[in-house]
Amino acid sequence: MLVVFRYMFYLLLLLFASSTQAKPFAVSTEINIRSGDWYPLPEEDMKAAAVDTALAELTKGGLFSIVAENELNKLRLEISLIGPAETAKLTIQVNLKDQPTYVSTASISVHDMDFQDIYNAFEHIGQVAAQRLNDKTEALIIMPSEEIKSSSAPNNKKLKAVYDKAQKLKRQYHYNKSRILFEQVAAATGEGSERLSALAKDELIYGLTVFEARQSMVAMGNGDPNAISGSIRNAENLYRQILAENSENLIRTQEAQSALDNLSVSRNALKNVLRAQTLMAASSVRMMMQQEYMMMGECPDKKQTSRYASNMHTDVTIKSVKKKGKETLYAFTENKTGNSFTLSCGDQRITVIN
Repeated sequence: MLVVFRYMFYLLLLLFASSTQAKPFAVSTEINIRSGDWYPLPEEDMKAAAVDTALAELTKGGLFSIVAENELNKLRLEISLIGPAETAKLTIQVNLKDQPTYVSTASISVHDMDFQDIYNAFEHIGQVAAQRLNDKTEALIIMPSEEIKSSSAPNNKKLKAVYDKAQKLKRQYHYNKSRILFEQVAAATGEGSERLSALAKDELIYGLTVFEARQSMVAMGNGDPNAISGSIRNAENLYRQILAENSENLIRTQEAQSALDNLSVSRNALKNVLRAQTLMAASSVRMMMQQEYMMMGECPDKKQTSRYASNMHTDVTIKSVKKKGKETLYAFTENKTGNSFTLSCGDQRITVIN
């Protein structure tokens, strides 16, 4: 009977937690950019990449909903740009009625990056800062650990158990659940909590990030070019995040720079492999078109070329056909890699241009 009662009690707690999360906090937003004289992206692009990504992540979790006006609940998002360090930072501050003010941040180095990579980096800090705020809100407002807050025993065993569970979840790649528990430990103020609280705070700015970055590097071995490219980009953003958020730690900075060097080599190697794969596809299409050209005596049009290509084993899509004097240019995309190539038809020859 006692077991049944306990089961019903835990079920009621779960239902209560679910109902609490089912009603999101309605918040109005305020957006600011502090840039000085340095603009790595136009303002509209910075907002689109960092702020829009953050708001999408915050609302996706079901904890927040965005409204036009709300004097009681405010969500402030500020992009800070540090020119000399080439660092971008997103700070999200939430003020909820009858709750303390909570702040989350995410920073990233954008040194020596092109436009698209910088845009991706701003998306990254938008997602990370929002995830951190979601987890902090869930840890400290939705499901606060009263046992941790009320306990004042030295060498707090309960706090240690929560910390160990967070570490276990991290190693099982449950980063969201792990962050929630680390947030609870980091917020603990009872006697004997100082050491574990400091360790948890360090996990939130370094340990979790570097673990996820290393895992992304391991995932590069799965063989799928698109997945490998995504893993490289994710790992690079995470290590750039480590550079920005641990800039005063020489060893961590050196490790992050070394990892970025290795990832740069991997990126270039992958680029060469993908280019070779694209050129193989281009060569196959060229041979097919050459045969058809010799039979028909004229350059095929787009419809004919598309029909030829669909009968091949090579997975390509023809994007356009343009006449340029006596020459006809065919623009293709190799679908597996997403790379493009162009063929030229003229003077009784089909040639690969690029």
